[in-house]
Amino acid sequence: MKRKILFFVTLLIILGLITMQSCKKAAPVATGERLAAMPAEPLPAVDAVIPFTGSGQTINLTWAGTATDAILWDVYFGKKAAPALAVSGITSNSYTATITKGGVYYWQVSTTDAFNVTTTSPVWTFDVNSNPNVPSGPVPATAAIGVSKSVRLSWNGSDPEGDALTYDVYLGKTAVPTTIVATGISDTTFAVSAPLSTSATYYWKIVAHDPYGGISESPVWSFTTTANLITALEGDYNADEPAEAYSYGITFTAATTTTITTDNYWNSGWNATFTVDLIGKTYSMPKTVWGTYSGVESGIVNTSTGTITGTYTIWNNTTIVEQGVHTYTKL
Repeated sequence: MKRKILFFVTLLIILGLITMQSCKKAAPVATGERLAAMPAEPLPAVDAVIPFTGSGQTINLTWAGTATDAILWDVYFGKKAAPALAVSGITSNSYTATITKGGVYYWQVSTTDAFNVTTTSPVWTFDVNSNPNVPSGPVPATAAIGVSKSVRLSWNGSDPEGDALTYDVYLGKTAVPTTIVATGISDTTFAVSAPLSTSATYYWKIVAHDPYGGISESPVWSFTTTANLITALEGDYNADEPAEAYSYGITFTAATTTTITTDNYWNSGWNATFTVDLIGKTYSMPKTVWGTYSGVESGIVNTSTGTITGTYTIWNNTTIVEQGVHTYTKL
């Protein structure tokens, strides 16, 4: 009897153990974290500089990144630091972008694999560099005559991307100047160090450089030096006012290469300045004020005789006190 009892007890223990084992949870199966391949190795490289060739220029963007599962790529591209989506769901590691102007461009790539796991690259940049704008606005103006032998050259220079520019200055007596008189200067003005020859024609041009190898070259400009022709107008004159049947003495002095002055305008001890255009053979005095009086004058210059003739108007406050013709005849 004891054996039967022992058998049943043993059987119950075994059944209990089996039941306990069946009630335990199944151990989890290791799955591992899934990651899509990070886009990398961008071309153009980060901060690369590419010459700008014109609107419609294409730039091939490529990158590295692979995975065992199917991959789709989204490409973001543009001029903003957070570039807009340019293309979605492409299957190759390249995209051809089209640009219309120079400057900094931003791009990034996003990867999505077959399990919808997405990884996005950093934002990459590169610079499309335009050549500097062609230098312009020469001073002296091209073909100018009567230029001082101690001339200061100046011009306008700028860059489409706002890059700092340097300039080379070419100056010589040949129609295609080859002598560099200044190089790598940052100013848009240059004072010729030694006086130039008298009554000589000089040719000059400017070559602009940006920091990335961009170059632009101005046209060749010219000017002719002479002695200060306006000095021929210096001296004592008879100032005649025919309508007033009145004349008086006056003296002109060359102040600059384009102006003469007097300290006895209208025979009143007034200072006045005439600006003279020796090419157009004209002169003018802008409105000048002497206390309650003011006046204007303009006319022509006879460079062969030195005679200056023009019309004038004199006001006292707002009232015209005299109008007429001045004829200045050199004594």
